[in-house]
Amino acid sequence: MDGKGKDRLRGDYNSIGIEIVGVAIKGNNPNEEPIYEEVTEEQNASLKWLVKELSVHFGFPKSEIFRHPTVARKTSTEAATAKW
Repeated sequence: MDGKGKDRLRGDYNSIGIEIVGVAIKGNNPNEEPIYEEVTEEQNASLKWLVKELSVHFGFPKSEIFRHPTVARKTSTEAATAKW
């Protein structure tokens, strides 16, 4: 791997993480994966602004932005409605 483009591995060592806080709603079974509430309009507006600022500052394209469940183990519903 050359450390560039599509051959580059994605991970915490070469990433910027943005946390969106929401409430986890659990089902009746405590062993079930929790389901998270939808991202609010205000959170999405802040996220869009932050992603734009970071991408301009660091020079990365929108195609290099991923939800955490895409690159690592995470609950699939966390920030599922996030829009940037």
